[in-house]
Amino acid sequence: MQKKSFKFITYINSISFIIFVLLFVVHFFSFNEPFYAKQHRKLKLNNQYLADYIGITNEELDDLTNFTLHYLNDKNATLDKQMIIKGKLREVFTDDEKLHMVDVQKLSINSRYICIASLIIYLCSLFMIIKNKKISELYKANKNVYKFLITFLAILITWILIDFDSFWNFFHHIFFAGNDLWILDLSKDILIMIVPPDFFFNLVTTIVIAIVVVLFVYYFALYYLNKRLSYD
Repeated sequence: MQKKSFKFITYINSISFIIFVLLFVVHFFSFNEPFYAKQHRKLKLNNQYLADYIGITNEELDDLTNFTLHYLNDKNATLDKQMIIKGKLREVFTDDEKLHMVDVQKLSINSRYICIASLIIYLCSLFMIIKNKKISELYKANKNVYKFLITFLAILITWILIDFDSFWNFFHHIFFAGNDLWILDLSKDILIMIVPPDFFFNLVTTIVIAIVVVLFVYYFALYYLNKRLSYD
């Protein structure tokens, strides 16, 4: 195989790994039920814990959260659900909330497909690289890709820490273009009560930290492997 072709493969390998890690970590924490339970028991709205603010018990909040998360991974699921909230039986989610969750479900399922595809591309290209003993070329490609990655992460982290609201609004304008169903009311919409702004800040920062750790552990492992092979 020509050198230029192999250089292309090493870059594809590096980029596909980053995409896989990004989406895997996002899915891992976005569907991590213990993470939700922990956040629900420490976050407050109007000086009330979330379950008390909504008007249900912590156990009911856990069940409602798990019900909602299940919907996002099942095309055949529905968000039709009634509960006793603040002493009254009512439909949990409004029509607008359900329509927004249809968009979220599509995004979740499509990103899962991309995650799997990126993993397959990574493993296939890695097999070719190892078979042809091109670890040094892979390390060079990673080194170059990580230069851009560090800049991107620095900008992203700074943005999140300085003005999370604008970051979160930008995210929704990009991925939910064409409607404003994602703009919910904390005084009446149960969906945003389950995952209020502070929850999303904690979720996003946890995801970013995890991504940084995984990517840089991988980078230094590759650095060590390349260094060791160069001495052999």
